[in-house]
Amino acid sequence: MVRRNLIPAAVTAISLSLSACATNPATGGSMLSLVSEGQEIEMGQQYRLEVEREQGLYDDSALNAYVDSVGQALAAVSERPDLPWSFAVVDDPVVNAFALPGGPIYLARGIMAHFNSEAELASVLGHEIGHVTARHIVEQMSRQQIAQLGLIASMIAVPDLMPYSEGLSGALGVVFLKFGRDDEAQSDELGFRYMTRLGYDPQGAVDMFEILDRQGEGSGRAIPEWASTHPDPGNRIAAAEERIAKSGLRDGLVRRDEYLQRIQGLVWGEDPREGYFLGQRFLHPELAFQFTLPDGLLKRKSKTAVLAGSPDKDAKFQLTAGSGSPERAAEEFFSRDGIERTGIARKSVNGLPAVVGTWSTTTRQGVIEGIASFVQYGDLTYTMLGYAPSSRVGRYAASMERTMNSFAPLTDSTLLAVEPRRIDLVRVSEAMTAGEFVSRYPSTVEDADVFRINGIRSSDRIEAGTLLKRVTGTGGPVGR
Repeated sequence: MVRRNLIPAAVTAISLSLSACATNPATGGSMLSLVSEGQEIEMGQQYRLEVEREQGLYDDSALNAYVDSVGQALAAVSERPDLPWSFAVVDDPVVNAFALPGGPIYLARGIMAHFNSEAELASVLGHEIGHVTARHIVEQMSRQQIAQLGLIASMIAVPDLMPYSEGLSGALGVVFLKFGRDDEAQSDELGFRYMTRLGYDPQGAVDMFEILDRQGEGSGRAIPEWASTHPDPGNRIAAAEERIAKSGLRDGLVRRDEYLQRIQGLVWGEDPREGYFLGQRFLHPELAFQFTLPDGLLKRKSKTAVLAGSPDKDAKFQLTAGSGSPERAAEEFFSRDGIERTGIARKSVNGLPAVVGTWSTTTRQGVIEGIASFVQYGDLTYTMLGYAPSSRVGRYAASMERTMNSFAPLTDSTLLAVEPRRIDLVRVSEAMTAGEFVSRYPSTVEDADVFRINGIRSSDRIEAGTLLKRVTGTGGPVGR
C-alpha cells in the first residue's frame, strides 16, 4: 500500500522536472534547468577546490595571470559578465580544456604547448565560456537528475533492482554529462562571437581546429581528450570558415610572438619531478622516495595518489600522503565506518617508523580484506593500502606485503636530479623548410611532435625571423 503511494509521488516529481524550462542566457531559446544560478555558482566553486587539489595548478603564476586576463576580457563581453569567472592552467600534460558550472575554466598545460598565438588561446577560452553562458553543464546535470528520478521510480516498482542502483546511476551520469554535438557547435559559435567582439583574428579558431585535427595523425596517436566528445575537427574547420565568410570579418589581433614568449620553458609531457614509473619501480624525485609494484599490475598516478590494479580487476593498491604520525594515520583509517581492524603492529620499514595492520570491510559485492601500511618519511606519512575480495586476497597478500616493505628513501643522485622536457623557443635566422628546422635545431621528441606543436608540416617554408618551438631535456634518467 505504501509502495503504491510512492510511485505517483516519484512520477509527479519527474513531471514537475520536465516542466522546469528556463531561457538560455546566451541564445534566448528555451532550455531545461533544475539548477538556479546561485546553485550553479556554488557547485562550481566546490568543484574548483576539488580540481585544484587533484590536478594542481601549473607552477607559473605569470602564465596563470596571463590566461586569466585573456579569459576575463572575453567573459566581460559575454551574456553573463557578472559570474565569478576564473581562468587557470592545470598541471596536466594532455591536450584538454574544460569548464565548471558558474565560471571556473581550466586549460591543461598540454594544450598550451599547442597554441601558437593569443588568438588561438582566445578561441578555446571563448568556446569554454560558451558552455557556461549557455548553461550547457547545468542542462546536462538537470537531465541526469530526471534520469535518476526515473530510475528511482522503476526501483520502487521493482524492488529487486535496488542492489544495482549505484551502477546504473553511475552509467547514466557518464552518458548525460557529455555534451552533444549541438551544444558543442553552439559553443563554437559563441566562442567566435566573444573573440571577434574583442577584435581577435577569427582565423585563430580555424588554426586551432587544424591543430586538433592533426592530433590523430601518426604513431597511432589517439584523438586528444579535449576533442573526444566534440564534433569532428575537420567539420569544425569548415564551419569556422563558413562563419568567417558570413561575418565578413578579416584579420584582427593575433599576437603570435607575445603568446609564444609566455610559454618559454613550459613543461612538456609528464613531469618526472612529480613521480614516474621506471619499470615496476615508482620514483618520486621531489619527495625522494621509491617503491616497487608487482609485475603485471596496471598502474597510474595522479597529483595526490599512485594507483595500481590487477588485470583481472580483483586486487587494488594505492598510495597517498598526509600529515601526522603513523599512529595517528592508522587511528584515522581504522576508525572509519565499516572498517574492521583484524591486526596491527609497529615496525620499521627500511629504517623508517611505521604502523602496519590488516583489515576487512563488507560491501554489496562481498567481504574485502586488505593490508594497510603507514610509513613516516620526512614531514609526511605515506598510507599504502592493498586489498582484494576475501576469496582472492590469499593470491595477492604476499606481493602486497613486498610492495609495502619496498618503500624506501630515494638516494641515487642521477634519479634525484631528473628534469622534465620543456618548450624552448628559437627564432630562425634565415629562411628554411620545417624539415631543415628540426634538423638544425634538434629536439628530444619525435619530429612529428615538433611539427604538431608548431602547426606546420615538414615541407612548409619558414620565413627568416619566425619564432618556433622545439622541445629540450630528457624528461627522465638517461636510458629510461
